[in-house]
Amino acid sequence: MTIVKAAQGIQNSLNLIVQNGVAQLIQDMGKARRFDPENPFTNYDEKNEYFNIANDICRISLWDSKLYDLCERYYATLLQEIKRYEMSKSTNLNKGMVYANLGVTQAAQGKIDEGFANILKAHIEDEPYHKTDPARSVFTLELYTQFEDKIKIYILHHSMLYQKEESARVDKVFVDGLVASLDTDSRLLFVTQVEKIRRNLEILSDKDNRFTRLQIFLSLQDICLSVENSLKVKNGLTDTLKPILDKLFSKKSGRPKAWKPAFDNKYPLTKADKSLKLQKNLNSILSISDSKARRLLICCAVRNFSAHNLDVGNDYIFRIIEQILDNILSCIFFFREAGCI
Repeated sequence: MTIVKAAQGIQNSLNLIVQNGVAQLIQDMGKARRFDPENPFTNYDEKNEYFNIANDICRISLWDSKLYDLCERYYATLLQEIKRYEMSKSTNLNKGMVYANLGVTQAAQGKIDEGFANILKAHIEDEPYHKTDPARSVFTLELYTQFEDKIKIYILHHSMLYQKEESARVDKVFVDGLVASLDTDSRLLFVTQVEKIRRNLEILSDKDNRFTRLQIFLSLQDICLSVENSLKVKNGLTDTLKPILDKLFSKKSGRPKAWKPAFDNKYPLTKADKSLKLQKNLNSILSISDSKARRLLICCAVRNFSAHNLDVGNDYIFRIIEQILDNILSCIFFFREAGCI
């Protein structure tokens, strides 16, 4: 009974905090001016005036105690109240801070998809400011960078293959520049999928299971997709990865292409519609002495392979899964140094 009462007390306390936050929010929305993205307030901080006190209620009661799951409930409730108010009053309020705080509390709990999606929404809401002043981007705020910086450390950890084979230095400055060079969509897809792989590899090391294996392979495919997308956006290209590489490393490009004949010759190895064939092809690709050709072939093989046919019980693939990750990341480092992204 004592435990039940304690749980009820927690729920009652949360309800009280949320009720106070909603009441304050409604009061302050009643005083707020309409936000026009085409003619934003001159003072950046004005856009948040209607939300500041309600935000402080959460900060001093829940956020500072790192109760992020309860913070998520709080901000989700307030976001719905704001949308309800906008609809009833036919008005518009800037919700950048609301989306950002909601996304951060979700990311802090490991809810990567929801969290980074809401951080992107915050970025979109605040476009009237950061399109003229990049320092106003959510990607420069500690709310966001605290997560991305941890992911960059993991990327650095997996840069050893590239550094060894290329006798090149990959440091924090290099990774910062790489990530910042990506368009917004590619950037978020890239960092979230790297983080998903990190988390799922930890889960897999605790208890091997087929579901987590599948999540890791799907994330590897999505990293390849983010690379392909960034190449398209940066260079104004369309088509799939192989034709894009043909254009980027043509004779007229001036980019290093000594690896290209080996890549072209072995490219058929990237086509595999069955798990055992993928295993055989990856084994062949890993034996290629040209490191650039090998990395790009692995990237293409993972990008081309249909996950619907993946046998997650194939132990070979998952014995070399981090080796595959290292090679794919090495592709990205190479594209950065070659000026493609």
